[in-house]
Amino acid sequence: MRKRHRCLNYLLLVLIFISCERESFNDYPPASTRHTVLVYLGVDNNFHAEAAQKIETLTTNWNKNNDGNLLIYSDAGGNAALIHIYYNPQKGNVADTIITYPDENSANPQTLTRVLNDVKNYRPANSYGLVVLSHATGWLPVEMSKPTPVLRSIIWDTGTTESYNYMELADFAEAIPYHLDFIIFDACFMGSVEVCYELKDKTDYIVASPAEVVSPGFVYSTIAQHLFQPQPDLTAVARDFYEYFNNQSGLYRSATVSVVKTAELENLKTLFQGIAGQARNDTGFQDLQCFGYGSQKIYFDLGDCIQKFAPEKHNDFQTALDQCVIYKAHTDSYYSAGKPNTLTPVRAFSGLSVYVPQAAYPEANEACKKLKFYSVYSLNN
Repeated sequence: MRKRHRCLNYLLLVLIFISCERESFNDYPPASTRHTVLVYLGVDNNFHAEAAQKIETLTTNWNKNNDGNLLIYSDAGGNAALIHIYYNPQKGNVADTIITYPDENSANPQTLTRVLNDVKNYRPANSYGLVVLSHATGWLPVEMSKPTPVLRSIIWDTGTTESYNYMELADFAEAIPYHLDFIIFDACFMGSVEVCYELKDKTDYIVASPAEVVSPGFVYSTIAQHLFQPQPDLTAVARDFYEYFNNQSGLYRSATVSVVKTAELENLKTLFQGIAGQARNDTGFQDLQCFGYGSQKIYFDLGDCIQKFAPEKHNDFQTALDQCVIYKAHTDSYYSAGKPNTLTPVRAFSGLSVYVPQAAYPEANEACKKLKFYSVYSLNN
């Protein structure tokens, strides 16, 4: 461990470097005010090798004609950094470090808030987008004793002073300091109606998978060209992800993905009132399409729930779902690390998952009550 005076001297040198770098960057590259996109690499975990790969891919495939600002926050162990990718006529595409942060916890909500504010201060724009790469388990509380393995909620940081650090959904939402055009989750289990509803006032669109995301995840070689269109083409981002995995073989041919328009979520919530309460008293919910880890029954397909428990609402619900989920795609089967060497068929896919309260998961039942989507549940203590 470095002694304190060495840390302070280092920080002073970093601040001097940042000051000089920012002064030159004010003139070049020219600042665009159209779009600013942050790729948040919260990979201070067993994904740490992903950071260098993603940065290299994004840098190599940057188009000098892109009208916008691409920034990367990378925390892969050791010091974290905020990096700007752009084209330099003398050097070609470059990845310049704008800010170096001391070793920190990328799963701390305060870190996310500070980084987003740094991004806005450095490259203010008319619109902002966020890509998040890390481990995740959607809306589930990290203190749940089941299922195993240990839940990682949104962003997992091994940290330097704690064994594990996590960010839960409500904290993630609260940490976002300004409105985003979109959030892309390159992380498992984020394509749930609970997640999307919790974030509906923070972003216009969400791209996510209801199931596990198989490595290498989203297609970073093409993602920038889609996000820096005059209007970000989120459907193309999702389609590239799906097509990449659909062209794989064996266990790697696994992908579920959707693009959700958050403004349409309120109608889904209204239509879904009471259905979860019905399902809780019906053991038939175990036969619903599920995208859980291994054999756990938590992430049920939302459309399949409606079809089983409220068929009289199916037409109205399908109309609302079509307005909300503007793109969805899935391979014939999906892979879960909880079932090694196995693919599970996908027989129903609406683009969103939902939890059905059940006695097996009392902690999840309690967590539901704290979510903004909580009123869909009729839970008795």
